[in-house]
Amino acid sequence: MLIAMAELDNQWSLSNPRRDELLVWLEPWAEEFVVPTRSTITMRPSIGRTLGEVEWTPDHLIVWASAPMVEVFIDDMRQDSASAAISVPEGLTKGMLNIVFAGQPAARLGGAPVNMNERVSLWGRIKHRLRW
Repeated sequence: MLIAMAELDNQWSLSNPRRDELLVWLEPWAEEFVVPTRSTITMRPSIGRTLGEVEWTPDHLIVWASAPMVEVFIDDMRQDSASAAISVPEGLTKGMLNIVFAGQPAARLGGAPVNMNERVSLWGRIKHRLRW
C-alpha cells in the first residue's frame, strides 16, 4: 500500500492510489470520511495550529486532531462535518478521551480494543446501568 502524505501551509493532505476506498476517522468528533480510489483528502486545522497525531490500522487511518476545529476536503470539495462547525475544548487530549470512553467499548475512540482485565468501579457500573 502506497499513500502519499503532505503537510503544507497549515493543511494536511493524503492521496489514496489504492484499488480500495480508504476510511479515515477524525477524532475527537468521531467522524468517518471515505476517500475513494485516486482521490485526496485534505484537512485544514484552525489557523496557527497543527493537525495532530496520525495512526494507521490495517483497514483505516485515525487522525487525532489537536486543533479546536478542522475543515475536511475530498478532491477539493468541502465536506459537511461537525469538525468544521463544533469547536473542541482546549486541552482535550487523546489520553483523556480514552479514559472517558473506557467503560463504553461500543463508543471506544479510534477502534481501540476493550481491555478485559480492566476493572470497573461500582460508580462506573451504576452510571452504565443508568446510561449516564
